[in-house]
Amino acid sequence: MQDYFERPESIEARAIMRLVWLGTTTIEDARELIAIPEKEGCSLEAFVAISGKEGIPIGRAIAFRRKVSTEFEKLVAAGSPSDHPLQ
Repeated sequence: MQDYFERPESIEARAIMRLVWLGTTTIEDARELIAIPEKEGCSLEAFVAISGKEGIPIGRAIAFRRKVSTEFEKLVAAGSPSDHPLQ
């Protein structure tokens, strides 16, 4: 059963990890799916820095991707799907 107070980044990380557990993607491919490519990330961060209020949503999206990555890495470190049921 899903915890209704679970953070969105945890929900997304679990959903992506399910794809790994089901064999539809690899851990490395999942990491690429989550990450913002370096070149684009630098451009987005520069835009956020100079754009004022207009850049706030982009800054939040960047922060969200980082949080998803952190949560995903926790799941990777935690082990196999037998240790964590696919909820």
